[in-house]
Amino acid sequence: MDRDSPLPLWAQLLEDLKSRIAAGEFVDRFPTDKEMIEQYKVSRQTVREAVRRLEQDGVVIRHRGRGTILTEARFEQQLGTVYSLFRELERAGHTQGSKVIVQDRVTRPELARKFQVPEDHEFFHLERLRFAGNLEVAIDEVFIPMKFAYPLLGVNFEHTGLYDELEKLAQIVPTKGEERLSPVILNQEEMDLLGCDEPTAAFSIQRTTYFGEEQLEYRETTVRGDRYCFVSSFDSSKTENASNITAARYQPT
Repeated sequence: MDRDSPLPLWAQLLEDLKSRIAAGEFVDRFPTDKEMIEQYKVSRQTVREAVRRLEQDGVVIRHRGRGTILTEARFEQQLGTVYSLFRELERAGHTQGSKVIVQDRVTRPELARKFQVPEDHEFFHLERLRFAGNLEVAIDEVFIPMKFAYPLLGVNFEHTGLYDELEKLAQIVPTKGEERLSPVILNQEEMDLLGCDEPTAAFSIQRTTYFGEEQLEYRETTVRGDRYCFVSSFDSSKTENASNITAARYQPT
């Protein structure tokens, strides 16, 4: 704690606790008031005010007799954009990390049909377990034609974004895409990877992106439903305008 800072001690403590939570600490147990008093050398009133603010923000819950516990972490993603999970988690203040399961080049007839290329066409194949801090969030598997992906073969994807590397190494940025979301129940292999003790609801996301008019990527992502949610925004005035345009466009003559 910086006693010379104009920022109150409770606010400094609050920011430090938020940073530690975002980094994946306190998953098993949140520290007691006494532990924080001793660690940060502050008063009980300072600790209680910081924890009260965390509770106000829905980050923790205080239970009489059980102490303070973290609420279940959940990350939000805005729909309607070509987004990067890496960038979104980092922007939200969470340290993003990945465990690379597969990183190689493959030929698969079913993939070739999706991309409408010859069956012997090679694809870059990357499969990762995605983390926010120490929390497992998603299993992510992506395929990109090798003509776009040669520079990616030697990249260490433990802490970087695929789109960031594509842009940096190949000057390629997805220009458009589409996603299909479906609810699923995790199988045993997925449960083991995502740290689930029992069958858990999840999102299955199939994504196709394009670079200009060429198909750039096919991706399948399985996201823990209890740690991720998708958000859609709307504007009634814009919706009304869009409806009027559609109606005018299809109005019979």
